Amino acid sequence: MAPAHPNPSPAWGVGTLCRESIFPILIPITTFHPCMKENVSGMESNMDQLLNTVTVIRGKSDGVNASLCERRERIEELNGTRSLLRKVQFIFDLPQRLRKCMSAENYAAAVKYYQGALPILKAYGQTSFRTCKEESDAIISNLIKRLQAQVMDSSAPLSARAQAVSLLQQLNYPVDTMMDTFLSFHGEDEVTVKLDLNKRLASQQGLKALDTFGSRKDLLNEEEKDFIQEFLEKAVTFRELFPKGEKRLLQACHEFFDDYFETVQLTLQPPSGNMSAAELNASFRQLSMDVSRMNELVPEANLPARASEAVESAVRKHVKDQFQNLYSRMKASLTVADTSKTPDSKESPKTLQYFLDIAQKTISNSSLEVLQDLKELLDDRKLYLLRWADEYTDLVQGGFQELFTNLVDHFLFLCVRSVETPSSSDKSQSLQTVTPSLIILASLLSVYLYQTAVPQITETLGTWFPGGGAMGSDGRPAFVPSEICRFFHTTGERLLQQYVDIQARKLSLIVRKAVDTPNWLKYKEPRDVRMFADLLLQEVERIQIEVKQLLPPGPRRTHRHSDSSGSIGSTRSASIREDGHRVASSRSNARSQLLERDVARLFTEKVEIFTKLEYNQPWVISTVVKMTLKTFEECVRLQTFNRGGYQQIQLDCHYLREPLQNLVENGTVVEILLDEVCSAASERCQDPVPLETAILDRLVQQKKAKMESAKEWPPTLPGP
Repeated sequence: MAPAHPNPSPAWGVGTLCRESIFPILIPITTFHPCMKENVSGMESNMDQLLNTVTVIRGKSDGVNASLCERRERIEELNGTRSLLRKVQFIFDLPQRLRKCMSAENYAAAVKYYQGALPILKAYGQTSFRTCKEESDAIISNLIKRLQAQVMDSSAPLSARAQAVSLLQQLNYPVDTMMDTFLSFHGEDEVTVKLDLNKRLASQQGLKALDTFGSRKDLLNEEEKDFIQEFLEKAVTFRELFPKGEKRLLQACHEFFDDYFETVQLTLQPPSGNMSAAELNASFRQLSMDVSRMNELVPEANLPARASEAVESAVRKHVKDQFQNLYSRMKASLTVADTSKTPDSKESPKTLQYFLDIAQKTISNSSLEVLQDLKELLDDRKLYLLRWADEYTDLVQGGFQELFTNLVDHFLFLCVRSVETPSSSDKSQSLQTVTPSLIILASLLSVYLYQTAVPQITETLGTWFPGGGAMGSDGRPAFVPSEICRFFHTTGERLLQQYVDIQARKLSLIVRKAVDTPNWLKYKEPRDVRMFADLLLQEVERIQIEVKQLLPPGPRRTHRHSDSSGSIGSTRSASIREDGHRVASSRSNARSQLLERDVARLFTEKVEIFTKLEYNQPWVISTVVKMTLKTFEECVRLQTFNRGGYQQIQLDCHYLREPLQNLVENGTVVEILLDEVCSAASERCQDPVPLETAILDRLVQQKKAKMESAKEWPPTLPGP
């Protein structure tokens, strides 16, 4: 068999096929059909003839191939050259083709042409085809801008926008950049979005403006639009245009939700003031609708939980602000009462009872207003507040617990502040001056709180805020009325006692100066009552007028002594007044009389300075007078007197006896205490010779006549 030609002709192929296909056929015939052996005797010669014929055919075919080989290679070379020339011509015609496509808005063909020429432009764009590349790149840049605009054109068909995204991807435009551009707000700034959100949240309650973001006029002129709906539509379109951009969409949604809820917090918790419950409810409804719509788009964002957190935060701040305002109003009512007595005021002074009534009304009415406001938040059962209604009930009850506890602390602070001596630094800070009037007002306000206000509030809480029962860390309920009442009961008694102590200290200071100032060893025989006695009576009268405005008169009591004690007390008083008759002649008789007084003192009724506290006029006046006279006695015990000094003390006590007896519920107590003052002066006297009773009466009458003539002597002070 001749070797295969490198370029076999069709004849060569046919000859080979014939020769190679005949023998497989003849072999099985010869082998498997013995009956045919008789007819194949001449086949060998025929096969040789056939082989020769095929060989001739192959030779001629090889000759033809050899003669056409050079021509065929030339044709192929010319075909390659022709193809290259077509490509070169395509590159040179590319800018024109692109312009025609741009004019016809056949953007897909333009991208196809550019992508076909891109390999050549990359390889030879800096040399042979530099001009074509620059022109084509400029046209493609313009095309990219048009495609971007088409993607962002909401009025364009969705199929056209999807085709634009596909073409941009073919042009290797960054997909992330396309996503960011698509999800942008067309240049809307954050303030515009917040204005729209505030307008939406405020639309339910008729609030057309909030001070946080602008004026009423600005919001009324703002074009109505639903930026949430716009974002939702963008998100749906985004999913259609960018099927593989779900991760970027979720990221954009989270950023949008963060801004949204940040604005919600600013809207629900405005720094300029507190919203009412009705306004909050309206905002919550709008928030619920917005979150429901947004949650359908991105359920995995867990927007209802975030909305619940925003609502809970706003409600907690609202409750806290309500109780802070209530506490401030309660404090302000006391402050107004304390600062109302200005000497330059032309209006008639208002009584303490007037300010007490104002404070009581402030507590009751303001507490009811707060309860009504907080109840509105609980009434709307469609809001997120329903998820923690029991906790909200405990929050309200705990607010009253904290409110009353802070009020008790404030009253105790006033009590402590009233006994402190303000330093120069305190004066410069203009701290509140705590007067006795403020102390007694706070005391009676404490009584009102634990007797009336706290029970009323407890009853209203049980009716409007049932349930709750969440315990604190110490296992206590949120609101414990019995504890609050006990606090106010104790605080009220402490404040009333503090009022008595303050007034007694003022009077004691007058007495102390009157006793400590003179030189008693050189004192002359008394001719008149000293000025301190008048000042003391004036102060007692002032206290009586102040107490009468607030405290009840109390039961009228008649102090009864046993026969023995009464006789001893009267004998002792009589013996002191009659000392002048019995011991004027000799000092030894005076000393024996002192011994008699000491013996009589053993059987005299003991005076209780501090008795059980009572909210009435007699107890307050009696306690103040008793504490003052006891201070008088103790100051006298620290001095040494001559005869004139002792007699002056005796005259002052004789002058104070009748007015003070008319003030207290038990006149005998005043008599005993004044006798003890005289006894102390007698014990500390070098020559204890008392004045006769007639002389004392005459000097007192002269004092009264002198003051009546000068119109300075007040009428006899009325009893309690």
